[in-house]
Amino acid sequence: MVIHSDSNLGAAVALVVVLGAVIMVLASAAQLASGQSRRAVKTLLASAALVATYTLAVIAVSLGTPQKIINAGDSYCVDIWCIGIDGVSPKPFGHEIVYKVDVRIFSDANRVKTGAKGASLYLMDERGRRFPLVQDLSAIPFDVALDPGQSVKTSLTFVAAADARQLFLTGNALGEPPFWVRLYFGGDDSLLHKRTLLRVL
Repeated sequence: MVIHSDSNLGAAVALVVVLGAVIMVLASAAQLASGQSRRAVKTLLASAALVATYTLAVIAVSLGTPQKIINAGDSYCVDIWCIGIDGVSPKPFGHEIVYKVDVRIFSDANRVKTGAKGASLYLMDERGRRFPLVQDLSAIPFDVALDPGQSVKTSLTFVAAADARQLFLTGNALGEPPFWVRLYFGGDDSLLHKRTLLRVL
């Protein structure tokens, strides 16, 4: 199963609200120009109320939605860049454990190249501790550029504490998403939405 970070429905709802607010602002300006100042103020306030109500609804859904956890065998797409966990190989290393995580990275694009240049990946355990990616020159980098529809298999190496009972793969993208993506209804990048995790252990 391929799970996407946002939905077409969420983007469509955000677009309708933004367009509605813009139309109301333009109508308010036209009313003001024609001397209907009181009506213009009411229209402008209605526009502000629409945006505020929608924003509060986005936040409420984000806070009320359980954190999304992607199981091994499924894939997760951030826009058109996708990753899925195929397996994991733990190996004791002193008081820690080295984890080799086998992943499949692929493009969900039809025409353009994609990649995760500038992003960072790490493991996080059930206590919120973070274990960064260890460089492995023998493996294909996870941020390799991908042609449309291209898929590559590689491994990611992490050193985690031996007492970690659950491990999840997650990361940070390069920069912040555009502000309009923050307003997608039910999207993973929505305001205050919990980060999606890929289960490793």
